[in-house]
Amino acid sequence: MLTHHPSGPDGALPEQDDGSAPSLSPSPSQSIDESFKERARQILSHSQTVTAGSVHLIGLDEIRKELGDRWASVNERVHVYTERMFKKVLSPRDVWFRYGEDHYIIVFAQADRRSAQLTCSKVMESLHQALLGHADTRRITVKTAVVDVGGGVALDTARLADLLKDAAHGPKGAAAASPPAADGAVPVAEARRPHWTEMPADTITPQHRPKVLFRPVFDVKHKVVSTHCCRTDADTARYLNLMDSFDPEREEAVFDLDMETLSLAVSTYNELYANKFRYAQTIPVHFGTLASSRRRREYIQACRMIPRVLMPFLAFELDGLPAGVPYGRLAEIVAMLRPFARAAMVILNDDAGDLSVYATAGVKGVGLRLDGREDEPRILERVQAFCPGPRKFGMFAYVDGVRNPAELEAAEAAGAAYLSGPIVGEDSEVPEHMKRCTERQLLQRSRRRHHHDTPWG
Repeated sequence: MLTHHPSGPDGALPEQDDGSAPSLSPSPSQSIDESFKERARQILSHSQTVTAGSVHLIGLDEIRKELGDRWASVNERVHVYTERMFKKVLSPRDVWFRYGEDHYIIVFAQADRRSAQLTCSKVMESLHQALLGHADTRRITVKTAVVDVGGGVALDTARLADLLKDAAHGPKGAAAASPPAADGAVPVAEARRPHWTEMPADTITPQHRPKVLFRPVFDVKHKVVSTHCCRTDADTARYLNLMDSFDPEREEAVFDLDMETLSLAVSTYNELYANKFRYAQTIPVHFGTLASSRRRREYIQACRMIPRVLMPFLAFELDGLPAGVPYGRLAEIVAMLRPFARAAMVILNDDAGDLSVYATAGVKGVGLRLDGREDEPRILERVQAFCPGPRKFGMFAYVDGVRNPAELEAAEAAGAAYLSGPIVGEDSEVPEHMKRCTERQLLQRSRRRHHHDTPWG
């Protein structure tokens, strides 16, 4: 591995993308480029483990330009969202830090140049898509510090469109883990636990980030499927269920899941809204996420990125609410969520809940999650006992996990306002268009799906 020594500012070749002569007074872009080259030179000269091609600069310039006058009021929230993205995508051994008002430097512990450039560019593409609703791959660029023939530092500017083109025709690069950079090379990013993408694959661990699916919901009164609730896939749910409920790692995994759910739900709706697609959407969030001041702060910061036009279509669903939760605590949580959605609801695994406390705190509906492992008489008994309770306190009742005609009939007879589960429709990766249907049609569709899924169907 080569050791790079520092050279003076004159040793660096100026970046000349278009072949034009340098301006007499440097533009803001040229100034940040020169500043980055100097910082990259310092990083390379102070570390034996960081090589040229591993130091990259990305900027929020295009996002700032498109947001215009709004930038001043939302820029900190944009940075929070950006840094959250880094924590999800980058390796624990990679280092990133904020540079100036709207730029970041990323130092990869071990990744070939093209792979690192592609990773940076894909992060920018995700940010553009989430914050602006579109991503022009020709305008998204990443700048890489490279060593020129004279030993100075020059910049290589790569466009995402070109990187994707090259990736389609070349071997697939992947960033590998390596020892962290030597002490003193750059400010160290905050210590992090392994994220879902970094966990070893085995029979119980998802091989990718937690997967979020959309479950259709039947409106009993209006006989329509126009609502979707977010639910995890089976692998993610099984992984969380097998972790000790008091394990701090589980709390962090659930927090990651909540952040991923919020991000996917909003970005999906944002894209569909632009295509004139409207539906109601329920976003689950766990009590543990909102009970911790750090996690709550991050979650609420992410909520502030929700486009205002989507808020009337969203509802939050509180999961994992402990028995005996104080009124003040719950009211505070509901009040924090209220500015970003039309309602807050609570879903329970057990039949018992502090319904009077929920209603007084501002909760609009309470749901019961059915356990398919129970025998049918017990499930029917639970449904019949549960549904009248929320209505008595002015809230609506809903049931999640309805699997067969008997459960559907029992839930409706008991006064459930909304139903979801296999009898209504399977979880899908994208919400489906609104469907008007009767209970009879729901049962017919369920039978057709079951017949199709069987080996002899």
